Amino acid sequence: MYTIIDRRKINLERLPETTERAEREYFPKLQAAPGFSGFYLVADEGGDLFVGITVWESKPHADAFEATMTGWLQALEDLGHNGQTENRGEAVIELQPER
Repeated sequence: MYTIIDRRKINLERLPETTERAEREYFPKLQAAPGFSGFYLVADEGGDLFVGITVWESKPHADAFEATMTGWLQALEDLGHNGQTENRGEAVIELQPER
């Protein structure tokens, strides 16, 4: 499993527009991408820092989607959602509920 974590300071005034564009322009491409496993957007309670977590089956799958993702990250910048940090890497530990 390969994960990309993107932290951004969000322009709250443009958040509704961004959500609409993501649902129309980006999410369908992400969901259809080979090797895509999941996406989570976590909003900081009471703040304007959002963390996007994208999970892939492998690094080659993530790499194959890089051009599309880079275009979307630029769109986020253009909408005033400023990137803070990005982390990428293979999962070291995966923990699931006991069954």
